[in-house]
Amino acid sequence: MPQHKFNKLEGARVLVLGGTSGIGFSVAEGSLEYGASVVIASSNPEKVENAVSRLRKAYPELSSRISGQACDLYEISTMEANITSLLEFATKDGKKIDHLVNTAGSPGTAPPLPEVTPEQIGGSNTRLAGVMMLAKHAPKYMEPGPQASITLTTGTMLFKPVKEFVTGIPWAGAIDAASRALSISLAPLRVNAVSPGAIDTELLQSMGNGNEEIRQATYQVFRDTNLLGTLGRPEDTAEAYLYLMKDRFVTGQTILTDGGRLLK
Repeated sequence: MPQHKFNKLEGARVLVLGGTSGIGFSVAEGSLEYGASVVIASSNPEKVENAVSRLRKAYPELSSRISGQACDLYEISTMEANITSLLEFATKDGKKIDHLVNTAGSPGTAPPLPEVTPEQIGGSNTRLAGVMMLAKHAPKYMEPGPQASITLTTGTMLFKPVKEFVTGIPWAGAIDAASRALSISLAPLRVNAVSPGAIDTELLQSMGNGNEEIRQATYQVFRDTNLLGTLGRPEDTAEAYLYLMKDRFVTGQTILTDGGRLLK
């Protein structure tokens, strides 16, 4: 009988927050293809229902391994209750979570520095609060030891800021710092982060507010600012998350998938 030494996700349970679109949806797809069961979550119940339906249609033989529940990480007053409810849902059959991936983005934009308000900066703190509350509650629902992991999402502007987006960049540093600090606090549970560059997701496609000329110009800027001259694909970027789940000897690291943007 053949060994399956490298398929470390076979039989695992993966919880993906932000799993209804873009990178998170691709992480869910990749996890299924490697033999895991998947629970996806986002703040929008309709999007969760649609994403579960899409996955079950794409992988009909794996339907029983696919489920989802809405979880709002942005309302401070209900944040902990929402997280606990999601974790209870994800483990309701008695099987614990092996890997938790958070690709959930925060609503809003990055206004120019002269126009930014304290309330807008506070939105970034809400995102960090969601990460910390996940770290507070999730370990009780996860398998112990280095075979389990939490993977967060930051961005390449952390390492190479862009002037126009300066007010949106501090959260990236906070998530990077949190992943390293949590890797110490939660050890031997592993905690890492992925730092994507410009990835061709639904979020990026919405840039320009329906103005195709602006969208294409923005795309070209992103292409021109990396070594490969293209945008990343969600299914390629998802490989970074899958790697961090499978390598049981990596923790406290931020992995870049940026097309060489930092070197351009």
